[in-house]
Formats: sequence, structure tokens, C-alpha cells
Amino acid sequence: MNCRAIVHRDGRLEIVRVLTEEGLTNWSDANPLDFELSIVWLHNLETLDFVRVHHVRNAQSRRGKLYLPGNHILLGYSKLTANAPQNPETRGYERRVFYLRDSDQHLNLNAVPEGGLDPRSIFPGVAGDRPQADSEQLGYLRGSRRPVEGAAV
Repeated sequence: MNCRAIVHRDGRLEIVRVLTEEGLTNWSDANPLDFELSIVWLHNLETLDFVRVHHVRNAQSRRGKLYLPGNHILLGYSKLTANAPQNPETRGYERRVFYLRDSDQHLNLNAVPEGGLDPRSIFPGVAGDRPQADSEQLGYLRGSRRPVEGAAV
């Protein structure tokens, strides 16, 4: 998959899918992920060990910022192509939102919750994978975060 990254002035990182003829050969109108144009990250991915994902089935727009009710930390959301269809049941658009629960802040790769995904494996149209920890990453203490390259210790 071809993608390009756009760093916005406000710090958001947007991963935009570059549509090609080859990429369109596997397109399915029945798969809502195929209509994702980009993923917008509101936080630095290098500081996130995992994210949770929620599929919003009644979004009122294809591109606007999504919110979650309750005590959640919004990390990112998907934007859709201009031809993305509405869900016939909800009459809204199907989009993904990425978040952490408040209680997740003390977790790291030693305790990834069920359904947790590696944010570096998530792209427009790609669901993402469970985080894979190497022995070096698993060595850091529970409650500490992934070491950020170049950060002062």
C-alpha cells in the first residue's frame, strides 16, 4: 500500500492512502475499511505501546473529528473517501476511532489488553496487528512507557 505522511501545523500526523490501480483491484464495496482515505493521529505514535479501536457506525461526517463519550483519551480517527456510502441501518458513516481508557495509562507491552493494536501497524484500509514486543521492550517496568528515541532520561 502506498501512503504519505502529512504533519500538520498543530502537530497532528495524517497518514494518507495514495490510491493506485493496483490497490483498487482488491477494493470491496462491502468492506468499510476500503473507504478510508487517511488516519489522523493526535498523539506521537512513538509514545504509544497500543491503542484500542472503536468502529463508529453512525458518524455524521466522512472527515470530521470523532469523539467518544466517557473517560477516554482520543488518539486518532479515520477519514473517508468522498464516495464512502452511509450505513443503511444507521444512516451514518462507518469510521474508526482510536483511543485509550483512562485506566490504560499504567499499562504497557507487559499488559496489552484484549483487542489492543500496535498503532504503527494501522493504515487507511488496514485493521492493524497486535503489538509484538521484543525482549528489550518487555524489559521495561510495568507502569513505564515505551522509551522514546532521543528523549532525555
